[in-house]
Amino acid sequence: MEAVFFILIGAALFSHSWYLLELYPDGRTMGIFVAGLGLASLIAFTMAPMVIGGQAAGIDALAETTMMKALIILWAGYAVGVGAHGLWDFDERAIGFYSAFLAIGSLIVLIYFAVELQDRYGDGVSVAMSAATLLLTVLAGTIFFYLAVPFNMLRNVAAWFILVGSMAIGAIGLLILTTVIKVTT
Repeated sequence: MEAVFFILIGAALFSHSWYLLELYPDGRTMGIFVAGLGLASLIAFTMAPMVIGGQAAGIDALAETTMMKALIILWAGYAVGVGAHGLWDFDERAIGFYSAFLAIGSLIVLIYFAVELQDRYGDGVSVAMSAATLLLTVLAGTIFFYLAVPFNMLRNVAAWFILVGSMAIGAIGLLILTTVIKVTT
């Protein structure tokens, strides 16, 4: 679940960063990619957890799974909103204001993962999940300051933060998928 979500949302953020860098000739191209990746990330909602599931250690992981699913729903909503903006040329400020809620939700998940995962799952899982949610929180904050409060000079800064951050999130997803990061209890 976590790996698939991080890879798909990383790809959606990567596509959005290309749009902000004006590398797409038309916003509809970005809209189709991001909306499709956002809807595809909802598939991760139905999957079993890979690293926060306690099958190996006998851990009841209901709280961790719930937090991860909330993060999936929040970011899938963002991707669908960005896709709708690209397809139908809606106002960008709405995405910026939604990013404030996105940053707060991601921060709550970050705090939970940073505090709770260390003792239960070990360093690898704790660092990977905390790093990914930290990146998502920073990216959501950057998007908020660029789109909600129209600081036009932040366009390139936001675009490059999203570009580099999306690659890091995708890399964390690939590390989880290839079982480089696993539960060590």
